[in-house]
Amino acid sequence: QAAREVQAPVGERSPPHGKGAMAMRGALAVSRALRMKIDPPVFTRSRFARRYNMMEEDRVKWYNWNLACIALTAVPFLWMYTVNYRTSEDTMVLIRTLNPMGTEKIKYDLRLYG
Repeated sequence: QAAREVQAPVGERSPPHGKGAMAMRGALAVSRALRMKIDPPVFTRSRFARRYNMMEEDRVKWYNWNLACIALTAVPFLWMYTVNYRTSEDTMVLIRTLNPMGTEKIKYDLRLYG
């Protein structure tokens, strides 16, 4: 048997042989398996308690985008509601002159505005 054993060159380690090495390898495999920890998934407890996922995030982005679009659409309407639509300082003088009692409806020539 002495002839079959080959010495490893200096600086290189030969793999261990024998039952002790096999037991050590098995112990390392078991310890590696014990170190791996896989968390079980959280399942929904009811239809009202949902996990926060990408769909929820997309829904929040969608709602915020819609809210911003509604706000931006309202800006021109609010401006038109608050703006002074009298074209000149003499407009009220003309309206009082043409219709002092406020009973007549003033008709405008629509061809001027279109």
